[in-house]
Amino acid sequence: MSARNRLTQVRQPVTQKLEDPGPDACSWIWVLPVPDGRIRIARIVVPRHLADTGEWFGEEDVTTESVRFVDHVDRVDDVVRGLGGDPDALESPWRNDFPL
Repeated sequence: MSARNRLTQVRQPVTQKLEDPGPDACSWIWVLPVPDGRIRIARIVVPRHLADTGEWFGEEDVTTESVRFVDHVDRVDDVVRGLGGDPDALESPWRNDFPL
């Protein structure tokens, strides 16, 4: 419920740390309301050396996979599950070291 409220009322993103795809990378699901009212859902992969050190990095260092857009928050859960996540584990980005 708090993730749903964050997406619909506050219009802020929620994220979930996933199992690392390998020894050299970290992965998250990123759910982000966009200005046109839709919700963007994607899996991002960050090289471990950048995620672990807190070193500055940009979009060119991040791999964005499986980008999907949904028209309603009720459709987020199915997409998150399809990306290997658990909708109940979505939370504010700072709670799971999401690299903003």
